This record gives sequence, structure tokens and C-alpha cells, in this order.
Amino acid sequence: MKTLYLYDFDGTITTRDSLFDVLKLSTSTFNYYLKILQFAPRLILTKLGILKKGQTKESLVSLFLKGHSKEELEELAKRYLKLANNESLFRKKALKQLETDLKGGDVYIVSASLEFWLKPIAAALGVQLICTEVVYNDSVFTGKFSTPNCNYAEKARRVKAEIDLSNYDSIVYYGDSNGDLNMKPIVNKFHLNYFK
Repeated sequence: MKTLYLYDFDGTITTRDSLFDVLKLSTSTFNYYLKILQFAPRLILTKLGILKKGQTKESLVSLFLKGHSKEELEELAKRYLKLANNESLFRKKALKQLETDLKGGDVYIVSASLEFWLKPIAAALGVQLICTEVVYNDSVFTGKFSTPNCNYAEKARRVKAEIDLSNYDSIVYYGDSNGDLNMKPIVNKFHLNYFK
């Protein structure tokens, strides 16, 4: 019996959203809060449903990281991984379950977070990855995403596009928010807030 295990990342494997941690690491504390303050009206309009979450996220990431080289972003990802380990941002229960699932089937992280900081984490955990991808021009980040934000319906669409689900007898999903609910129809076992 072949099983596919799919894990959301932010709030499921981690205790909090990785995006703001990564952005905070990318600049000085003063500059971080200055930019967040500058961006606050867009965040409020997004919360109210006036702006789309994916576009707001792309603009926020661009504000902080546009123009950074691929090497700089990879270095930032290493710093985030170190921070995550040092501050115990990973849920121990989730990591233990992931370790067990690796012995019993194929394991993927499926996340709206960005490839440049998730790739080293997926590699360290020994799992495969489906996430929001970005555009580089001559190894410099353009501030643009090359795929739609991998959340809600897009999350299920990407999984179906990139994995042949007919190869599996059972599909298990672990998530923690409304952004995961679109996964429910395509899996056999759906767990929400399983590690909290």
C-alpha cells in the first residue's frame, strides 16, 4: 500500500508564519518596522478583502527583497533555518510525525511560502516540495512570483498538476487554516491543527 503524506508548512510544521521572520532577517530592525508601517494600509485593505492576498504578498516580498541576488537569498535562507532550529520554531510533534511518515511513503511540504527559504528546509528534512516560486533575471530576484500564491484552490491545483495521485492508495494531509480546506476533496485523511 503506497501512501502520500502532504504537509502545510506555516503554522503546521512551524509555530508561526515564516514570511515575517524571513523579512525581519533581511534588514535592520528599524528598516523592517519602517517598511511594515509604510505597507500597513495595503495589509489592512487585504484583511478587509479589498486586495487579493497573493498580490499583496508579492508586493510585500518585493518591497524587502527585490534586487537581491540568488546567493544573497540562499544565505538569508540558511540564517532562517538556523534561527528556526535555535528558537524551536519547528513543532517537535510535527517533525516526529514527518520522520515516521518518511518511512511509510512519499512526503511533500505544500506551502504558500517561497521556494528560496523552503528548499533548504525541505532538503534538511528529506522531503519534496511544492510552493510559491519566484522569478530571477540574471540570478537577481525581480520581486515577482513565477507561480500564483500556493494557497487555497491553487494549493490543490498544484498538487494535482505535479503529483500523479493515482499512484497512491492513500493520501494524508496536515494543515492548520482555511487556506488548507481546498485539499479536503483530494485526500483520504485530512488533519487540521493535528500538532497543536
